[in-house]
Amino acid sequence: MSEPSKTEPSKADASLKYYEGAAKETLGKTVGNEKMEAEGREKKIEGQEEYDAAKMAGKAEGVKDESSGEVKKTSGDTLGDTKMKAEGKATELKGQAERKINQ
Repeated sequence: MSEPSKTEPSKADASLKYYEGAAKETLGKTVGNEKMEAEGREKKIEGQEEYDAAKMAGKAEGVKDESSGEVKKTSGDTLGDTKMKAEGKATELKGQAERKINQ
């Protein structure tokens, strides 16, 4: 799985944003500050949307790796190249794992 860039959504950053928003929303409710509550709710929603986007990006990366790994594995098998076949299988398994963790 590739490292997220500054423009790609990150599940960790999104989770942090979500929980910061939830805390601010709860604090706003507790002290009766509607503006703080609304700001917290907005940040929480933004965090959830970013988390969902990060999951979709991870899932897409998994599909790509799984497909390219399968092609490389098949090519290695056809050419009798055991190293290529093994590398392809490893990439295919990596892709399956990426898809699974991002379901």
